[in-house]
Amino acid sequence: MQENFEVKGMAPCPSPISDECIIARKVYGKCRQQDCLRPFDSSVVTPPPGAIEISSSRLGEAAAISGAVLVGTIAPGEIIAFNSTVTSVRIVPNSFKVSKIRTTVSPSAFGQDGFYDVTIIYTFTYTLNLLNGVGVAIPVTLAGTPATTITDICAYTTYTKVLSLFGGEASEQTITLADTIFGSSSTYVNVGNAPYAFVQALANPLQQPIIGVYESVPGTVEYHADVVIGLFTIIKLYRIVNLTVNSSGDCDIPECEPITGDPCEFFNSLPFPFEDFDPPTTL
Repeated sequence: MQENFEVKGMAPCPSPISDECIIARKVYGKCRQQDCLRPFDSSVVTPPPGAIEISSSRLGEAAAISGAVLVGTIAPGEIIAFNSTVTSVRIVPNSFKVSKIRTTVSPSAFGQDGFYDVTIIYTFTYTLNLLNGVGVAIPVTLAGTPATTITDICAYTTYTKVLSLFGGEASEQTITLADTIFGSSSTYVNVGNAPYAFVQALANPLQQPIIGVYESVPGTVEYHADVVIGLFTIIKLYRIVNLTVNSSGDCDIPECEPITGDPCEFFNSLPFPFEDFDPPTTL
């Protein structure tokens, strides 16, 4: 197999070891969590074990929608409420994603030195079909000029997570940063010299939406699309620091070796990637 197809940790560095100063993102506090997010009315229903309450699906369209199956006109951001004509709800395949993560970092509310409160708002977007008794999508009207009929409704759910992490003890002076790596100098003002948050998320609906029964107005029953979401997330607090590291100098970069000869012969020499078909069951 050619050199450029092998995984190399580092090319040979024959130079003597020396100290180098680098700019790095040093992690101070980190945690991971898996949350089962489920819509329910905690004032009426006893929370299921291990479940975290979220709201029902909200309208993600840019304009309001209306229709015979809906409870009034649904404005953007409002919960999608419908009547009993809708017998089931479906998420359109491959439409679910984590579309936005917003973070806020502030000093600990309890005044713990070096600790910070982190507020994270996850937004999950997806496309819904409201179905009748034979599984056919029920059309609704999208407000506009002229009005447009749709069956694929853009929807979203949000979840707010609050936690406390160690972010390093530092002065509370306001720090101004400038960096030209992606273009002309852009300035960022870090008020209070807070650490930065790095958040990773992996989420999926755990089943097709359940039709939840709610009494938003006393004596009036309406139905919502309740999506149960499984969220894996990793949160880190870091600071941009200068570090001195041992270095053996610049790495040697070999020339690329082009593929020559019969491409099928080369392909047949590659090991079969079993790990891509059967990922390990343990971390």
